[in-house]
Amino acid sequence: MIRYFWVFVAGLIGFSLPLQARTISHYTDTDVSQCRVVDQAREGEGEWITFRCRGYGGMDVYISEADLRFSVGYGRSGQNQKSFSQRLAPFNTIGKKMEWRVEDGRVIATILRYYTETGSGGRKGQILVVTKVDGDRACHMAYVDALANHGANEMAQDAADRLAHSFSCETDSPIHVGERGVSPF
Repeated sequence: MIRYFWVFVAGLIGFSLPLQARTISHYTDTDVSQCRVVDQAREGEGEWITFRCRGYGGMDVYISEADLRFSVGYGRSGQNQKSFSQRLAPFNTIGKKMEWRVEDGRVIATILRYYTETGSGGRKGQILVVTKVDGDRACHMAYVDALANHGANEMAQDAADRLAHSFSCETDSPIHVGERGVSPF
């Protein structure tokens, strides 16, 4: 009888605990030399190019470079998303790996390292850009100065997981997480 009582109590405790979403990281390459060119400047249009790459789960990733600055969009509507038009002010390039924050099998955010520079021989830095990915919408949620903060990767992961469900691409502005000022931004 006592054994059944403890099984009953354990069942009640198990049912009363909230289910925690499980968020994990997956990584994909962002080497544009392995991607397909989908659009580029014609003569007299300046210099810009857009690539379509494969991301986590085969999701399209659009990477654009214009005026020595990069931007990224996700999925079929990637070139029409807010993130695709969000560019960091200093000249920049992107890192070779993208971290995908995946919750219960669904992408909620990405983290991508941008290498920033103020100009020829100028100050250099690294900014982790945390982007919300939600179906046809994507936008920058947070920025972490990777050189100013010890544990910057964990800070970016925490920001992605904490903000992804409540951040609105239509009304919210990206936030700066941690110390800033070492990397040009």
